[in-house]
Amino acid sequence: MNHLTRILVVDDDDRVRFILEGALQKLGDGYEIVTAGNGREALDKASQTHFDLLITDLRLPRSDGLALTSAFAKVSPDTKVVWITAYGCHRFADPARRLSVQQCLDKPLEIQEIRKAALEALGKHLEVVNDQ
Repeated sequence: MNHLTRILVVDDDDRVRFILEGALQKLGDGYEIVTAGNGREALDKASQTHFDLLITDLRLPRSDGLALTSAFAKVSPDTKVVWITAYGCHRFADPARRLSVQQCLDKPLEIQEIRKAALEALGKHLEVVNDQ
Protein backbone atom coordinates (compact mmCIF):
# COMPACT_ATOMS: atom_id res chain seq x y z
CA MET A 1 0.00 0.00 0.00
CA ASN A 2 1.35 3.42 -0.93
CA HIS A 3 1.88 6.00 1.75
CA LEU A 4 -0.11 9.19 1.29
CA THR A 5 2.17 12.19 1.79
CA ARG A 6 0.44 14.84 3.90
CA ILE A 7 1.45 18.49 3.63
CA LEU A 8 0.12 21.16 5.99
CA VAL A 9 0.18 24.73 4.65
CA VAL A 10 -0.19 27.49 7.24
CA ASP A 11 -0.73 31.13 6.24
CA ASP A 12 -3.15 33.76 7.52
CA ASP A 13 -3.76 35.08 3.99
CA ASP A 14 -6.62 33.15 2.32
CA ARG A 15 -5.26 33.87 -1.16
CA VAL A 16 -1.79 32.59 -0.33
CA ARG A 17 -3.26 29.39 1.16
CA PHE A 18 -5.44 28.91 -1.93
CA ILE A 19 -2.52 29.41 -4.34
CA LEU A 20 -0.16 27.15 -2.39
CA GLU A 21 -2.78 24.45 -1.99
CA GLY A 22 -3.47 24.48 -5.74
CA ALA A 23 0.22 24.45 -6.62
CA LEU A 24 0.95 21.53 -4.30
CA GLN A 25 -2.10 19.52 -5.42
CA LYS A 26 -0.49 19.39 -8.87
CA LEU A 27 2.27 17.22 -7.37
CA GLY A 28 -0.07 14.29 -7.96
CA ASP A 29 -2.38 11.75 -6.39
CA GLY A 30 -0.03 10.64 -3.63
CA TYR A 31 -0.32 13.97 -1.80
CA GLU A 32 -2.92 15.33 0.57
CA ILE A 33 -2.78 19.08 1.08
CA VAL A 34 -4.35 20.50 4.24
CA THR A 35 -4.46 24.20 5.14
CA ALA A 36 -4.70 26.22 8.33
CA GLY A 37 -5.03 29.97 8.91
CA ASN A 38 -3.06 30.18 12.16
CA GLY A 39 -0.77 28.24 14.48
CA ARG A 40 -3.50 27.03 16.82
CA GLU A 41 -5.53 25.58 13.95
CA ALA A 42 -2.36 23.95 12.58
CA LEU A 43 -1.55 22.30 15.92
CA ASP A 44 -5.15 21.09 16.25
CA LYS A 45 -4.85 19.41 12.86
CA ALA A 46 -1.44 17.97 13.78
CA SER A 47 -2.94 16.40 16.90
CA GLN A 48 -5.43 14.54 14.68
CA THR A 49 -3.13 13.30 11.92
CA HIS A 50 0.55 13.06 11.02
CA PHE A 51 2.01 15.47 8.46
CA ASP A 52 5.14 14.72 6.49
CA LEU A 53 5.75 18.40 5.71
CA LEU A 54 4.81 21.70 7.34
CA ILE A 55 4.97 24.80 5.14
CA THR A 56 4.36 27.84 7.30
CA ASP A 57 4.47 31.59 7.04
CA LEU A 58 6.60 33.13 9.78
CA ARG A 59 4.16 35.95 10.60
CA LEU A 60 0.93 34.46 11.93
CA PRO A 61 -1.76 35.64 14.32
CA ARG A 62 -1.63 34.18 17.86
CA SER A 63 1.49 32.08 17.19
CA ASP A 64 4.32 32.91 14.82
CA GLY A 65 6.01 30.39 12.56
CA LEU A 66 8.95 29.96 14.92
CA ALA A 67 6.68 29.04 17.83
CA LEU A 68 4.66 26.75 15.56
CA THR A 69 7.82 25.02 14.34
CA SER A 70 9.01 24.52 17.94
CA ALA A 71 5.63 23.07 18.93
CA PHE A 72 5.61 20.81 15.87
CA ALA A 73 9.08 19.52 16.78
CA LYS A 74 7.60 18.25 20.07
CA VAL A 75 4.37 16.81 18.62
CA SER A 76 5.78 15.45 15.37
CA PRO A 77 9.60 15.48 15.39
CA ASP A 78 9.97 13.77 12.00
CA THR A 79 7.84 16.36 10.14
CA LYS A 80 9.98 18.34 7.70
CA VAL A 81 9.57 22.14 7.72
CA VAL A 82 9.73 24.85 5.05
CA TRP A 83 9.29 28.50 6.03
CA ILE A 84 7.90 31.28 3.86
CA THR A 85 8.22 34.96 4.68
CA ALA A 86 7.90 38.42 3.21
CA TYR A 87 10.45 39.73 5.72
CA GLY A 88 13.66 38.18 4.42
CA CYS A 89 14.87 34.69 5.21
CA HIS A 90 18.35 35.95 6.11
CA ARG A 91 16.87 37.40 9.32
CA PHE A 92 15.84 33.91 10.43
CA ALA A 93 18.99 31.92 9.59
CA ASP A 94 19.93 31.13 13.20
CA PRO A 95 16.50 29.90 14.36
CA ALA A 96 16.14 27.99 11.08
CA ARG A 97 19.36 26.08 11.81
CA ARG A 98 18.41 25.53 15.44
CA LEU A 99 14.97 24.18 14.46
CA SER A 100 16.29 22.05 11.55
CA VAL A 101 14.20 23.90 8.97
CA GLN A 102 14.77 22.43 5.51
CA GLN A 103 14.41 25.69 3.63
CA CYS A 104 13.18 29.27 3.90
CA LEU A 105 11.58 30.94 0.89
CA ASP A 106 11.05 34.64 0.38
CA LYS A 107 7.67 35.89 -0.77
CA PRO A 108 6.46 36.44 -3.39
CA LEU A 109 6.81 32.77 -4.25
CA GLU A 110 7.10 31.18 -7.65
CA ILE A 111 4.83 28.15 -8.06
CA GLN A 112 7.67 25.90 -9.24
CA GLU A 113 9.83 27.16 -6.35
CA ILE A 114 7.34 25.98 -3.70
CA ARG A 115 6.88 22.62 -5.42
CA LYS A 116 10.62 22.12 -5.66
CA ALA A 117 11.15 23.10 -1.99
CA ALA A 118 8.38 20.73 -0.88
CA LEU A 119 9.79 17.81 -2.83
CA GLU A 120 13.36 18.49 -1.73
CA ALA A 121 12.25 18.64 1.91
CA LEU A 122 10.49 15.30 1.44
CA GLY A 123 13.55 13.82 -0.28
CA LYS A 124 11.80 13.45 -3.64
CA HIS A 125 12.66 14.70 -7.10
CA LEU A 126 10.77 17.33 -9.03
CA GLU A 127 8.95 16.00 -12.06
CA VAL A 128 7.82 18.51 -14.64
CA VAL A 129 4.31 19.64 -13.75
CA ASN A 130 2.27 21.23 -16.52
CA ASP A 131 0.17 24.16 -15.25
CA GLN A 132 -2.32 24.17 -18.11
